[in-house]
Amino acid sequence: MTFKLVIVIATIGILLILESKFPFFKFPNSLRSRITNNFELGAINSLLSSLFAVAVSSSKLLSSGHLGLFTQISEPAIAGGLAFLVLDLYMYLWHRSMHTIPIAWRFHRLHHTDRTMNVSTAYRFHPIEIISSSIPKLALIWWLAIPSSSVLIYELVFTVVVALHHSNLNLPASLDRILSSVILTPNYHRIHHSQIVSETNSNYASVLIWWDRLFGTHKSCPNISDIQLGIADETRELNIWQFLGFRL
Repeated sequence: MTFKLVIVIATIGILLILESKFPFFKFPNSLRSRITNNFELGAINSLLSSLFAVAVSSSKLLSSGHLGLFTQISEPAIAGGLAFLVLDLYMYLWHRSMHTIPIAWRFHRLHHTDRTMNVSTAYRFHPIEIISSSIPKLALIWWLAIPSSSVLIYELVFTVVVALHHSNLNLPASLDRILSSVILTPNYHRIHHSQIVSETNSNYASVLIWWDRLFGTHKSCPNISDIQLGIADETRELNIWQFLGFRL
């Protein structure tokens, strides 16, 4: 957990510096309170996530997988690669369900209310969403007996990539094209945060970009800089208490 915390803090710090030096959107300078609120919510959610990590690290839980598929794979590299794909596919399906199931969208909608998307937006999730996403993931890990080391590797990569694609960093076009052939980039995910519903309901992937192409949910936008971020009918500047009570 300490190692993951170091990675999280380092990622946030580096991206905050880079997006301030090379911003994509020219947002107003008065964003401090909004960014602070996002990170405060992220701190609350990190406590919930730590409980999930403790459960995952339980050797008894992982060794008693009901199906135990990963206990049958002797090659660590194959097991690690397959675990990465399984966990990332789960996140794709979960994210997609948050947009298609009405009661789930009520809570996930909070994430999309941010009109000035930057690295802090990656932590703007309702705690109920964090809890509800962790329970089936834990069940999947238990059922397949996915090794805790594979879970940790995925979580670290997930943490870095999600922070990156929510950032306001203006990546060079050539680098963006190279990266977006495999993982999500800021330009790819900005489309998902558009106020246009058909664009919001697309580009659900979390780390690997392939799931959207495989399941037909990929969408491109020729003029990324023209995207209006946020939810059209939600213009309030929400504080931490409004975050916690959002749509309850």
